[in-house]
Amino acid sequence: MYKLERILCPIDFSPASIEAIRFASFLANHANSQLTLVYVDEYEKSPLGFFERNEHSLAQHRENVAGFAQAKFAEIMKQESLSSQRTSTVVRFGTAYHEIIDVAEENRYSVVVIATEGLGRSSPHMIGRTAERVVRLCRTPVLTLRPRQEPGEWKIGTILCPTDFSEYSNFAIPYAVSMARSYRAKIILLHVTGLAVQHPEALIQKFPDPRFYHDEADKIQIDKIVGRDVEPENTIVRLAEEYHVDLIVIGTYGARGMRRVQIGNTVEEVVRRTAVPVLTITHPIHKAVFPRRFKEDYTEAKN
Repeated sequence: MYKLERILCPIDFSPASIEAIRFASFLANHANSQLTLVYVDEYEKSPLGFFERNEHSLAQHRENVAGFAQAKFAEIMKQESLSSQRTSTVVRFGTAYHEIIDVAEENRYSVVVIATEGLGRSSPHMIGRTAERVVRLCRTPVLTLRPRQEPGEWKIGTILCPTDFSEYSNFAIPYAVSMARSYRAKIILLHVTGLAVQHPEALIQKFPDPRFYHDEADKIQIDKIVGRDVEPENTIVRLAEEYHVDLIVIGTYGARGMRRVQIGNTVEEVVRRTAVPVLTITHPIHKAVFPRRFKEDYTEAKN
């Protein structure tokens, strides 16, 4: 069963990242889990910092950044009433997405909670560069969310889990079932077919049996819906709104995808367009961000 034992929340101190902290705190409080806030300073990877050869200046810069970040962490923890016993902080230096992935994977976090917007956003209609790369490359499940228009209490009562019937998209099902069990939520399994299909209702019989992916799937309510659209993301985003969905759980690789070098088009569009938090799951075979580690994991799995 998928459990949120350790949660990593990257922040840049923007309003959007504060919203990510609030959702991560909601998850941590429910699961009584550990929450880690991480801030990455990218100065040394910028054109100005990259050519800085004065070690003293770099050390001074790191000291100043660390002091600033810790002061902001303390302010946020007080403001958001975060438990000091269950909340830790990390400051890293380098390229943001790479450092976030490194922390998440090396320390085997259960999930990365990250805002799709940040201080450097160019448009509210685009995924932030860092968030996009973390979703695309991180082997740890990643939960993305946009700031809400109206404040309120977070809840997870309805979970939408799209599937194209491929093994890779179905790998999201055990995560959806585990979350549903934890929050006593119901699941909507969704398959979107093309407009040329004459009798989409017949595809109900092709839905995977959730019990094959999770032993306790029969203990929760699972509804099955077949939609028709030119692009699956249109139906996913629309139904998430119509059914007041609280969480979308989706695989980053589907039947139409090649070995992932970028987020699948459907997942990217869903993350970009929906106002609902999205938990993206990458199939283990396609989590080769770092080949050495992938080879070790694969060998262990075979043994």
